[in-house]
Amino acid sequence: MSKNISITFEELNKADMISIVSPIPINFLNHRSPGISDELKKKILHEQYKSRIVSDGLETGHLSLTDNGYKFNSKQSFSSFAGFVFEAYLVDEFNLKRTARLRAFQWATERSEGWSTKAFDEYKAVGTGLLSTKNKYLAYYEPQSNADIIFLRKNPLQDIMEPALIYNQQVSAKIQVKSIKYRFKEEIVDKVLSGKYLRVITMLSDHNGRPSWVICHNILHHMLRTNSITPDVYANAIGRIQGPEYLDLNQHYVDDYYNYIFHWYNGLESPTKHTDEAVEQEITGYKYVNNVLVPI
Repeated sequence: MSKNISITFEELNKADMISIVSPIPINFLNHRSPGISDELKKKILHEQYKSRIVSDGLETGHLSLTDNGYKFNSKQSFSSFAGFVFEAYLVDEFNLKRTARLRAFQWATERSEGWSTKAFDEYKAVGTGLLSTKNKYLAYYEPQSNADIIFLRKNPLQDIMEPALIYNQQVSAKIQVKSIKYRFKEEIVDKVLSGKYLRVITMLSDHNGRPSWVICHNILHHMLRTNSITPDVYANAIGRIQGPEYLDLNQHYVDDYYNYIFHWYNGLESPTKHTDEAVEQEITGYKYVNNVLVPI
């Protein structure tokens, strides 16, 4: 599948005009409130997530800066694209919020409560499929690996970057990010049981609003009841599959962001025709801050 969508600076700011004529800024409205029309829901989501998608899109390389705005290009399926965006989102959240990063680090490295966090602050979360990793830590750039997020620090004795290891093991601590709404057994549970994935953060709720991590845990519980797995395997697998709230992130925010990504991907954000894609290196190192694209 190939998408080619362009958004101008003017189009990105079109929702700002609503707050001029409305007594209440649109981003103050709750799109989940009864009586909110579908069109207004889309406008509210646009206002809440327009800067987020630009920042994450630039980071994943699916969005490029042109003379007239941003141009989005993807030859991947929507689920793959969403997975890359959520990889960028999680890395950003972990590095901005120490509590979330600490929770993820402790989970990935299999550390129990009571350990000293002194060395932890030397680590930063890194997405193995992101442009920033390709440019800064090429040895750890693996967009097709079974680890979307790892933790790196500079070795205190040598001038090299090294990954965090699972406690008392010579195995890198890894987190796989999943952004799917179905096939949870095949895509998550079975791959955790086989050892392909060490840890999975499954981001979304299904089409009925049930968090996918809960569904995965229910699948494992059914497998335990039917003697498909042993109690030890069950306990181990349960701990390896979690959702956003386990990492101090909001499930509703994640689901809403997913809906906005879907609109963006399918060209429902006022597409226009613009110039060709800017050279990838020209956009690396930029972030969308307060409605302005600025260098980091």
